[in-house]
Amino acid sequence: MGKFRQYKRFYQDLSIQPYLPDTALCNPAILESFLDKYHTVFIKPTGGGRGVGVTKAWKQNNQYAYVIERGQPVYCSSVPEMYQKLNLAAKKPHVVQRGIQLAQVQGRPYDMRLMMMRDTNKKWQYVAMLAKVAGVKSIITNVARGGGYTITVEEALNQSLNITGEKATKVKNEMIRLGHNCNRVYSRYRYDWQIGYDIAIDTNGKLWLIEANPRTPSHFLFARLKDKTQYRKIKRMAFLYKSSVKNPLNESKQQNPKKQTNVKLNNKPIQSSLEKTKMVSNS
Repeated sequence: MGKFRQYKRFYQDLSIQPYLPDTALCNPAILESFLDKYHTVFIKPTGGGRGVGVTKAWKQNNQYAYVIERGQPVYCSSVPEMYQKLNLAAKKPHVVQRGIQLAQVQGRPYDMRLMMMRDTNKKWQYVAMLAKVAGVKSIITNVARGGGYTITVEEALNQSLNITGEKATKVKNEMIRLGHNCNRVYSRYRYDWQIGYDIAIDTNGKLWLIEANPRTPSHFLFARLKDKTQYRKIKRMAFLYKSSVKNPLNESKQQNPKKQTNVKLNNKPIQSSLEKTKMVSNS
């Protein structure tokens, strides 16, 4: 399921809509309008993952700049120049997403991975969560590709926003509820037995759903934590689920409908939740 199709389906659910950053298929006009409105955006391939090809672009005064994954900014005098330098016209479709002012750990942005898996009864269960801290000069939080590291969600919330105790528990419970709501919507369109959700928290403490990573979300991320309890739980859940079905891959094929035609894709951006519902707080 591509990123924009995923966004459109989640956007239809009022319990998820407030967590979604404004997103649209990218073209020069849309990119310019997003930069005018939000000043900072992320440009991502509609397919793939692991932070590959992710670009951060921003507008500062009358100048534009961008970074692909990590490194020094490239400056441009106009959006068409940026679009040309990024060679977006020749590439597969990309989405442009509102940039969020992420909370930071020691000056580096982070997001959180929420791991949801099916049990032996094929019911969704929350299994684990952690925080992924971006590497030096990296605009992505993918640990392997961006040179970052993992810590517990409790550590990240404490170090970034001084959120501890009951307040931290409240944030974690909100993430879990969001994961279950996303699973409910996601399962209408395809069958998967594990999904990793990337959820960000901004400097005001508001949660944002960045994207879903179905099929093969990284288990090894959790092995990077000092405490291996969550990693062992994930591996045990995976073993038990696979043991309960003859072939997990065939199970997915049998459960998934052959064709989905009820969602129409076009290059017209969906009206943002800020404009349509006024449910999203300013970040």
